[in-house]
Amino acid sequence: MPLPRLFADDIRALRGETEKPAAGSERERIGRLAERAARSSLPVLIEGEPGSGAPALARAIHDCGERRERSFIRLHAGEAPVQGLSSRLPAALKEAHGGTLFIDDVERLGADDQSELLAFLHRQDGARSPRRHDVRIVAAGLDIAGSVRSGHFREDLFYALQALPISVRPLRAQREAIADWAHRFVRRFAADEGKRIRGLSAEAAGLLARYDWPGNLRQLENAVYRAVILAEGPFLTPTEFPQIASHLQGRRIEIPPLPIAQAPVLQTTYASERIARRDPNALPLVDDAGDMFTLADLEAQAIRFALAHYRGRMSAISRHLGIGRSTLYRKLKELGLSDEAA
Repeated sequence: MPLPRLFADDIRALRGETEKPAAGSERERIGRLAERAARSSLPVLIEGEPGSGAPALARAIHDCGERRERSFIRLHAGEAPVQGLSSRLPAALKEAHGGTLFIDDVERLGADDQSELLAFLHRQDGARSPRRHDVRIVAAGLDIAGSVRSGHFREDLFYALQALPISVRPLRAQREAIADWAHRFVRRFAADEGKRIRGLSAEAAGLLARYDWPGNLRQLENAVYRAVILAEGPFLTPTEFPQIASHLQGRRIEIPPLPIAQAPVLQTTYASERIARRDPNALPLVDDAGDMFTLADLEAQAIRFALAHYRGRMSAISRHLGIGRSTLYRKLKELGLSDEAA
């Protein structure tokens, strides 16, 4: 997944190695904090909702710092055994010697574990201590300050970890940045998959900006990855984000109408009758006499529509109609559309 690479790209951009992100943007704010953290060995505390990219950001800080050639070890506090983190912390510190130890969900540490971690940080400050480990600590959590207020997390440990704090806002609080993140994911995934996709259509960008993204960057990353895999055109459209579109009430994916053949003009002596305009994309359910079309007739209309809309691309037509290609070819032959498909 490209998320760690994208955070690292922003750090390098702020060092002048690549084009810098827009001034005042969320990318610039996070990038500047991460770049400052990468140049230091002080503890870092990342706060953000699940999916906001804390592990990826921690990895980017490690990869852009002086410890990049050493180990990056992740310890998930939420997966600690019954006896607590204490049994795993010494081994993790030894394994991470010279590198970085990332502790995820740090607010879920028990009281004994918090004491041991605080003692380690104090030993880090004591240069004469024979037990001192050369390990950089990066911790992450959802609301550590709230855990301090509720009495579940030690205040002194909170301040010890907060030497360099980084707060990552949820995507719903930075809607102006959603399209930018999505475009960056598109470029990365398209390059990885060898596909020539230039970006998002304006309508797709608007669709993504309207969604709340409860899974934050990770959910957006996964949605864009699926869209890139499915895409057959140069731009991603709302068609490649069906799950997102279905969650937005009243959202309809518009598709261009079929070319309408010009009917011959009949000369009559009758007065003209005003006819209400109809949506050219809508398939009628009744004929001119008011009788419903048969299912076979409706199926034929849908196939003709898909054939024109997807410009004869059989894989796209069969996928979006939900039928196999052999079935599609048989139905085209029955409808006399084989030559048109070819």
